[in-house]
Amino acid sequence: MNNKSLLFSFCLIFQVVSIFASQPVKDRESAPAHMKWDLTDIYSGWDDWQKDFELANVSLEKLSAMKGTLGSSPEALLAYYKTNDELSKLGTKLFCYPYLLRSLDARDKEVNERFQTIQAFFAKVGQQLSWVSPEMVEIPQERVMKWMDSDKEFAPYKFGILNRYRLQEHILPAEQQELVSYFSLLGDSPSAIYTEVAVSDNKFPEFVRSNGEKVTLTYPVLSEILAFSTDREERQRAYTDFNSNFKSRENTMAALLSAVCKSDWAYARAYRFPGALESSLNANNIPVSVYENLINAAKENASAYQRYLELRKKVLGYSDYNSWDGSVSLGEYTRKYSFDEATQLIKQALKPLGAEYNNNLNLALEGGWIDVLEGEGKETGAYSMSVYGAHPYILLNYDETLNYVSTLAHELGHSMHSMLSSAYQPFSTHHYSTFVAEVASNFNEEILIDYLLKNTKDHHERIALLDQAIVNLTGSFYRQSQFADFELQAHRLVEQGKPVNASILNGIMEDLNHKYNGDVLSPNELRNSAWAQVMHFYNLQFYVYQYATSYAAAIQVLQMTTTGTEAQRKEATEKYLDLLKSGGNDYPVEQLKKAGIDMTSPGPVLAVVDRLNYLIDQLEAELKAVGKI
Repeated sequence: MNNKSLLFSFCLIFQVVSIFASQPVKDRESAPAHMKWDLTDIYSGWDDWQKDFELANVSLEKLSAMKGTLGSSPEALLAYYKTNDELSKLGTKLFCYPYLLRSLDARDKEVNERFQTIQAFFAKVGQQLSWVSPEMVEIPQERVMKWMDSDKEFAPYKFGILNRYRLQEHILPAEQQELVSYFSLLGDSPSAIYTEVAVSDNKFPEFVRSNGEKVTLTYPVLSEILAFSTDREERQRAYTDFNSNFKSRENTMAALLSAVCKSDWAYARAYRFPGALESSLNANNIPVSVYENLINAAKENASAYQRYLELRKKVLGYSDYNSWDGSVSLGEYTRKYSFDEATQLIKQALKPLGAEYNNNLNLALEGGWIDVLEGEGKETGAYSMSVYGAHPYILLNYDETLNYVSTLAHELGHSMHSMLSSAYQPFSTHHYSTFVAEVASNFNEEILIDYLLKNTKDHHERIALLDQAIVNLTGSFYRQSQFADFELQAHRLVEQGKPVNASILNGIMEDLNHKYNGDVLSPNELRNSAWAQVMHFYNLQFYVYQYATSYAAAIQVLQMTTTGTEAQRKEATEKYLDLLKSGGNDYPVEQLKKAGIDMTSPGPVLAVVDRLNYLIDQLEAELKAVGKI
């Protein structure tokens, strides 16, 4: 287990798009308390944090002292698991507290020092406990099974114990495991360097808008220009200036990505896997065929996506269509949603999920759990972080757009999932996999859009809603499938001993761009180097495919819970809630099967394609109604 894996075993963080940058102050500082985080639910201050840090060190020493004893008796093995739970609970809070504070102001030196302290502690944990897995699997499985059958206190740990035996062939002898553990921080270095280059040392370009206004071209500013500027030349300049900023560093980014792939390959081979993908998927027992089927099916069904691009090109009236045209509104609907309006809409949309879900939702929206507004030094984007022993926290930079209403619903999906999982599972199985996590968030986005569409007949509003729904679908499914394909190809090159550089990576992305976009989207050099801006390639390898698989699963859940007889809808809803309550008590593919979703079949992907064609049909009808086509 490398340092990054250890961090994620302690804490669940689910992000939309999140990157540190200095942003213009709006009104976070003067915002009411209920629109800001209350972190005292974790610690009253650093003194309390330090006390727990000392307790965590004590727990670590207790665990270290158990070396050589795990197989001596069932009591000894239980003592290990219970003490490990204590350490993990402390580790969650110790990590999350500085992480959240760092999100509010990345410039705070004390916060950054504390964050580095806990990261170093996790590396220490990995090194001092590197003996655990090798020692565990030396205990005959039959003996452990007898212990578990005779003592109900083992029940919370049974799935994890059996999973460890499943992984037995990939567990190294203690001496080798200890040696590998020393390389965890080194192996994570390319990721850390990427963050410094792409974030800390990044200088966003200055930009002069068509009205003469001078702005710094940050992510939010670029998004605003691409979405709302009616000046196509301005959009092109903004897109070009922003992406040229990364293009100019593509050789550095390529070298870092190559290093990431080499590190992943080295770890995979050390743990006796044929490749980095196999190593990554094996942790959750996900068949490689699920990954490969996804990227193949997405490419084979790209014609539906190209149909949408053709429609946009027709409505906008352009002879050519390019990247800077992809976010422009197709209508004149410009409604702004206050935060209170957004929360009320989400509450109404989620009513079908029942009393318990909605009671938790109300609790999350009362105040102290969501940091709503932009602020100087605050992390951009959005995420939900589950803090066991406290509650989930949601970071937003709310801008009153429909997109951000959808983002809020998305993050609340993660938070509600965490609350239900923690309520119904013991600590040892309350963590759920990303493969399942994004189902909960994407379902919330889709049921919100579905609710809004059912409750308006206004053609212009429906155009905006349908376009948003399609953007959600294409971004979550097609774009992430494309990224998953790219990531696999980059890793396979390294594994085959072939070179990886900017030119080669650009070539892979260019080929994928054409396969997904066809001839609708004009060729664009800057689009071919988009890989340099995908943080996940560097920090969360083989993560993006789960956005696509989870989205496909969420669409199936939406279909099952909103169509058919009342009895069928009720049964589907109950199965979905059971999924959210199941935490990590089984392998994710099996958990989804229990909810009625078979990710090893083509069904979920075909459901996405059907959904996209349905949405495009509806959008065409609304555009005809207002004379746009």
